[in-house]
Amino acid sequence: MQTGFPQADARDDFERARRRARWARLAGLLRGRPSRCNRLEVLARTATVAAGVAPRAAGRGRGGLQTGWVGPMGQSSVPIERIIGSVEPTLSFDRRFRPTSGLPRTRFERIAAEVRSGRGMEPVDLYQYRDDFYVLDGHHRIAVARALGESSVWASVTHLRAP
Repeated sequence: MQTGFPQADARDDFERARRRARWARLAGLLRGRPSRCNRLEVLARTATVAAGVAPRAAGRGRGGLQTGWVGPMGQSSVPIERIIGSVEPTLSFDRRFRPTSGLPRTRFERIAAEVRSGRGMEPVDLYQYRDDFYVLDGHHRIAVARALGESSVWASVTHLRAP
């Protein structure tokens, strides 16, 4: 529900996203799933398990990106559903980029208010490993985009390949 006041709507967006994270955690516990199943994947763990060693950067920007057209400054529109993890471990967001604590509140609300005011948001920095994307910079922006129902985000993408 929108009130027309970006700051108030941003607060509501955060509370709604955090409430959904709590419900997802509770549902997982009731189904017997450990809470670690609801954490963001970490690129280093995924790549090391899959390839045996760390992946190497294959380039930045357009090369081989399958998600659509490339925008200004070499950014691509990336479907949010394909962003599955983070480059570094984080406990502030669950696997669907919902806030799990009050720590990200200030930045989340600031970004949400800017988006609701029509200012948009900066592109995020992602690593692409195989068909999945991992966040280097922009966890809060992705969380806001998901909370507002966006289907994609603008991103600068660095492609990684297994050795």
